[in-house]
Amino acid sequence: MKYLHLIPVGLAFCTMLTTFAVSASAQDPMHFNLINNHPADKPAQLRLIANAELKNVEVNITNCAPTVIHRQYAHLKRGETQDIQWNQKPGRFNCGIIITGYTGLGAKVSTNATYEFVSGAAVHAPISMTVDLNEIKALTPTTDHVMLNVSRPFSHVALTVKAEDGTVIDTFDRAVAGQTSYRLNWKPTAKKPVLIDIKVSDEGGAWASSTIMSFVVPHTDVVFDTNKYNIRSDQEKHLYEPLALIQEKIRQFDEVAVSLYITGHTDTVGSAKDNDKLSFNRARSIATWFRDHGLAIPTYFRGAGERDLAVQTPDNTDEERNRRVVYILTNSAPDDGLGSYYILK
Repeated sequence: MKYLHLIPVGLAFCTMLTTFAVSASAQDPMHFNLINNHPADKPAQLRLIANAELKNVEVNITNCAPTVIHRQYAHLKRGETQDIQWNQKPGRFNCGIIITGYTGLGAKVSTNATYEFVSGAAVHAPISMTVDLNEIKALTPTTDHVMLNVSRPFSHVALTVKAEDGTVIDTFDRAVAGQTSYRLNWKPTAKKPVLIDIKVSDEGGAWASSTIMSFVVPHTDVVFDTNKYNIRSDQEKHLYEPLALIQEKIRQFDEVAVSLYITGHTDTVGSAKDNDKLSFNRARSIATWFRDHGLAIPTYFRGAGERDLAVQTPDNTDEERNRRVVYILTNSAPDDGLGSYYILK
């Protein structure tokens, strides 16, 4: 089994003056983001994102440059991105974007659309925003705010908060009195918030946005044999239910390209080094099982060993509640200090 070591992703979102155009659902075999509002000294960009293995991908961009911008990719792995950048003269351009390709199973995927690109004097100075996620690492029904830091005073903020069943907890678009640091509150309910969509803008029309999605998947933990990490056949019943729930949430929140993050934990019996290895292998076994049973989104795994006990115990204590695996469906890697994730290949 091949896997790639990744550096943990921090808990800050930063969005420059950017218009995002996504082809259909972010869970489709491929989608793309555009930087189509940019200063004259900065390039326009199309970022192509493969949500599944793709072959023979062709990209053609017309009316944006003196000649057609053409790129070919014989093979894109799931999760791979390709950035296509080009320079434009100042002004407004209606650019045609045609993308075709084939999935690993031979099904054709394509998009053909026109987008307006604005370059130079018509572009407002960029605005950027960071969202402090430290306060919402574990979203609960009592969570009712996030902290925003914006690069310059903004005048409007729009917010939509959705619960895990997809219903809207709160939504509004309100004026703000020229602030850069702002506590963004919403009306709490008995429902747990899962998706938070934020957009800020200034008087000049520049804007920045962040969408945060985090869902801790409830499940019954798989029981492994002592010092083993293979999944017994009698334990697979505890994986079918969370798999169905994960797939349901992917469909329900298909406006967000999410990944699954799996963390294995152990009790304090045995050495810390052995427990790190054991929890790593158990998390990888579960990630592999999900992939082999139809989960098509990027899946990451790691072992936390005994570094984050659910119940504090002395060393060499056999505590069942500490032998657990956590599944988080999110668009941002958890940044909890428990170590790097590995992507399942």
